[in-house]
Amino acid sequence: MTSSGYRIAHVQLLPLLSGVQRVTLDELERLPPGYQRWLICKQEGPLTTAALKAGAQALISEALVREIHPRLDLRALWQLWRYCRRYRFDIVHTHSSKTGVLGRLAARLAGVPCIVHTVHGFAFPAAKSGLQRRIFHAMEWMGARCSHLVICLHEEDARICREQLKLPAERVAILPNGIDLEKFSPVASGDQLRALRSDLGLPVDRQLITMVGRLWEQKDPACLVEAYCQLWQRGDPGADLILVGEGDLQPQLQQRVAQAGLQQHVHFLGWRTDTPDLLRASDIFVLPSRWEGMPLAILEAMGTGLPAVVSDIPGNRHLVDHGQQGLLFPMGDSTALADALGKLLVEPELHTRLGKNARLRVEQFHDIRARVKRIESLYAEALQW
Repeated sequence: MTSSGYRIAHVQLLPLLSGVQRVTLDELERLPPGYQRWLICKQEGPLTTAALKAGAQALISEALVREIHPRLDLRALWQLWRYCRRYRFDIVHTHSSKTGVLGRLAARLAGVPCIVHTVHGFAFPAAKSGLQRRIFHAMEWMGARCSHLVICLHEEDARICREQLKLPAERVAILPNGIDLEKFSPVASGDQLRALRSDLGLPVDRQLITMVGRLWEQKDPACLVEAYCQLWQRGDPGADLILVGEGDLQPQLQQRVAQAGLQQHVHFLGWRTDTPDLLRASDIFVLPSRWEGMPLAILEAMGTGLPAVVSDIPGNRHLVDHGQQGLLFPMGDSTALADALGKLLVEPELHTRLGKNARLRVEQFHDIRARVKRIESLYAEALQW
């Protein structure tokens, strides 16, 4: 069988179009047309709609849930196994922690010849107790045993695979995320920037600080909102805050904004399909996450020429060198974040230099076209084992 005839299924949990899901969509869209492509996830949504538009088929496994749930997990395992047997996939490519374990185990039991998993950050940092950490580690160990290949986004996660999960080095590949460099590109002029902001309904006469991501614990948007409130305690910073995304923390964030009397200057936009334009219309990008793999949101912001102010954690600091493409601050430290934002808002030369360096870095190392070609070759190599 030639590579163009492979039957491939990507397994995701939620049908959103946030970072992890967009990695899958980019790969499904850009594989050669001869590939027969499927997407498996919990329910229909924006991701399944986009996958169908890209020529893939969508399959639903409603028993998939994020939390550990023995009854539903066994049902999901059976559903995934049944899909693997029915459609005779040559390649199953899984994402996320628990979904990745179930998908790989089902594929192994079904005899799928090539089982690949992409690590978008391990679950260990999210563990709330020693017991939970041991459970997460055991799950990842089992998933690794079922994998022909594990793709890591950076060396730090690859080392965990080799040293803690005991995977042979030849079954671990390092492949950074990539973006569409034409889609995510800087604005050409100040006139274009003002016109774009006007079209988007954003303030034309203020700088814009933007975060793109789910409003939940992992992304720690409360740290950013608190930092922005601190900026105002020092005086009007001349900048508005843009939050692109939804999540459980939104009511709490809106309450804090109202308490500070800043409703006019903090814009909750929800999930948007025009993220490239929103980034191009912005001045500074922020991601204060508690843990990450390799966030597409940072790469996309860097592609549009924005300096990135991000928490100093694995994943983020693999993309942003402090003082080169942006600024790092200690995770959860809203005062340090406010200081970093204040510095960029009043130092235009620093802002410009960091933004140019950010664009150059993604041009050199994070082109989605090169990434998909490398994935194709990894599939071919794994199928030969």
